[in-house]
Amino acid sequence: MKTNSTAPSDLEALRSKAEAMLKLGLKNKLDIPESKEEMQRVVHELAVYQIELEMQQDELLQSRLKLEESLDSYTELYDFAPLAYLSLDRKGKILKSNLTATTLLGVNRSSLVGNRLGMFIAAEKLPDFNAMLERVFSSRDHERCDVTLFGDGAYSSPAATLLSGAAAQKHGHMVHIVAVQNSDGKECRAVISDLSAQNHEKKEDTKYEDTLVHDRKTNPKTAQVGVVSDFNHSLLDKVIHSRIRFAVLSYLYTVNEASFVDIKKKVSTTDGNLSVHMRILESAEYISCDKDFKARKPQSIYRITPKGWDAFIAYKDCLLSFAAG
Repeated sequence: MKTNSTAPSDLEALRSKAEAMLKLGLKNKLDIPESKEEMQRVVHELAVYQIELEMQQDELLQSRLKLEESLDSYTELYDFAPLAYLSLDRKGKILKSNLTATTLLGVNRSSLVGNRLGMFIAAEKLPDFNAMLERVFSSRDHERCDVTLFGDGAYSSPAATLLSGAAAQKHGHMVHIVAVQNSDGKECRAVISDLSAQNHEKKEDTKYEDTLVHDRKTNPKTAQVGVVSDFNHSLLDKVIHSRIRFAVLSYLYTVNEASFVDIKKKVSTTDGNLSVHMRILESAEYISCDKDFKARKPQSIYRITPKGWDAFIAYKDCLLSFAAG
């Protein structure tokens, strides 16, 4: 926080201003006490007044500190939200962006702000986006559209702007955009969710379940009498019974702690999907999260808790008991 470093300079500025006003003639309005007793009374009143001002100053500094902490908190929530947030003007120019949007579009924030969102959208889907933008600024309703974005590096590659049709579908991914007009009517707020990542997640979960079913059918032990009747899926921990959450706990079980970026690389998923699964694990108190700074950038460090450790062991033992029959 900059409170402690900026407060003295603010006080010096106020003092200089007060001295300047005093020199301009306000001192002529001061009544100089004639008696010693009156002078002592005035000095006492001034001392009390000074203490009151110092107390008020402390309260103002505390209020300022809380406001700065709230601003930092909301800024972090905005930047690291699981969905991409953008502020657009009537022409689709990007005015503000969170970090999730820069990851989704593959461009750093300084290069992203000031450019039109349409340049990241495949040619055949651009009319749909422009039509949605017109509807947004002609009403107060939430408007939606599905478009195809170019793949990573599309912005930096001049040839990428020539992609259209099947090429864009192959190199890009589908996203869902929801936008609503701001209160002043000069810009709109847009939220972008990655449909391709969600579909990929569903396919991975389906593939994982199909593999379990196939293994159970082909494993000789599963054909034994009584094994199927003993199988009780309700014994499985539903919090862990997900490809990503199981992978996260498995990794943290091995390394004890890891950053959000490291976990995302290990489990091969997107920022948005991983954020959702991490919140589920945090809600179950299976993992803990600490905020830290690395190279002056905020990062989240996750650790497996004793409760998460026990739950992971129990989940693994439950799977082994099913396999043993």
